[in-house]
Amino acid sequence: MLLEEALREVGDFGRFQWLLIVYLCVFVAPLRVLPLFGHIFSLLVPPHRCRLAPQLLAALEAANATEDQVLSLALPRDSDGGFSECRMYEANATLELWLDAVTLGSGIANATHAGAFGRAVVPCEFGWQYDFSYFYPSVVSEMDWVCENSWKAYVSNTAFWVATAVGVLICGDLSDR
Repeated sequence: MLLEEALREVGDFGRFQWLLIVYLCVFVAPLRVLPLFGHIFSLLVPPHRCRLAPQLLAALEAANATEDQVLSLALPRDSDGGFSECRMYEANATLELWLDAVTLGSGIANATHAGAFGRAVVPCEFGWQYDFSYFYPSVVSEMDWVCENSWKAYVSNTAFWVATAVGVLICGDLSDR
């Protein structure tokens, strides 16, 4: 029996077939895609920067320093002019610079202009602070998979897709039996 004969036998593409297609497109397809998109959104990297030393924050809060002044004192600039997300000035040197400025009476403005002179740039010593104003907490921010640990998100993504491929092969073979 040819396809045309079978279609004549069962009837045309009618109302039931259209309802079935609409049902599949509206209700079933989005549910099948959610696990794939969910993995992408769970590995979203929100904007972040180094968390500053508590004693430095306390000293700067006592001096009524603005956030930009605090960050200028504690974080180096990237090539694009923004603050570094993964590096900071060594905390003890930054605190000493601030205390010297206070002792000399020059204030925070001169301390922030002193810049990086003589201060070592090191990886984040106190963890990271995330900006959740535009994004939500994700696995990356919960597990601190940023900077030198950013490879862990890629391993997680690779493991997900390898497991998906293996699952398709195994389940496909099992369903044919």
